Amino acid sequence: MDKSLLNAIKGAKIHIKVGENVREYIKPGLSLHDIAFFIENDIKNNILFDSNNPLDKGIGFPTGLSINNLAAHYTPNKNEKEIILKETDILKIDYGVHYQGVIIDSAFTISFNPKYNEFIEFSKKLTNYAVSLCGVDVVLGDIGKDIEEYVKSKNIEIDGKLNEINIMRDLSGHNIKPYYIHAGKAVPNINIYYPIRMQENEFYAIEPFITTGLGKSIYKEPNSHYMLNDKYDKYELNLLENEKIFLEYIKKTYSTLPFCQRWLFEIIDPTIYCINDILKSLSKKKILNEYPPIYDIEGSIISQFEHTIYIKENGIINLTKNKYY
Repeated sequence: MDKSLLNAIKGAKIHIKVGENVREYIKPGLSLHDIAFFIENDIKNNILFDSNNPLDKGIGFPTGLSINNLAAHYTPNKNEKEIILKETDILKIDYGVHYQGVIIDSAFTISFNPKYNEFIEFSKKLTNYAVSLCGVDVVLGDIGKDIEEYVKSKNIEIDGKLNEINIMRDLSGHNIKPYYIHAGKAVPNINIYYPIRMQENEFYAIEPFITTGLGKSIYKEPNSHYMLNDKYDKYELNLLENEKIFLEYIKKTYSTLPFCQRWLFEIIDPTIYCINDILKSLSKKKILNEYPPIYDIEGSIISQFEHTIYIKENGIINLTKNKYY
């Protein structure tokens, strides 16, 4: 068996186990900080994370906890006002595991209010349908066309109101390579001209987002997600000494894996380094890329399910398929 696939299978087992534990743990009244800590700590415990060798295996990217009209790229920052999960909320939980750089990326949506059941169930079916479209030599643009067609003219009743369902148009699935969560190819969720094909031995994250809103991305502060710019070496000549120290730490600890502000506070002394200021400066100097939270319009709700798949010669392996989705 291909070593990358073997590592992916190991990582997927951890991801599925953590997902089962999260479902038992989570309930209204918990803060998003509590939930993020639980998930990330559970990943580390199950994968036997070694802080002396952080790039061997561990967390694939910051835990995404997106409530209601928030779609993606939110994780609690350090010293941020606590957000408490309410029974009326709909929550997307998106977390990653990596095993020797092979990233498993999978997400699910939950709510404790039965009024969202049909909406969430349709989201789950849509992702499973999208997975069924994948395979060797499949045109990625064709997948987007079929996904949009599946959703087109769909209406779901919530609170006695009929809601037209849309796709978050700017968000897409993506292929994954070792230590790169977004590795160049996209998997569109809408009908666009994109003649690129899936190839054997590739990994993909398949993740349609449905919304009762307009489906247009709105970016807001504060930012929490960062990733080292591939071309950082073109810009590092302009760095201050404390920024150089930060850069070396990021390369050693995360390499090209995404990370978040909160993690730095756990391991860097904020009385010595002004973490927020250095992150802003490194982003401004193009050493780091920022990925701010993505919303739809106020009052809308969004659901997401996501699987990581492997393309093989005669089909696919759905690595993250589990008893829930």
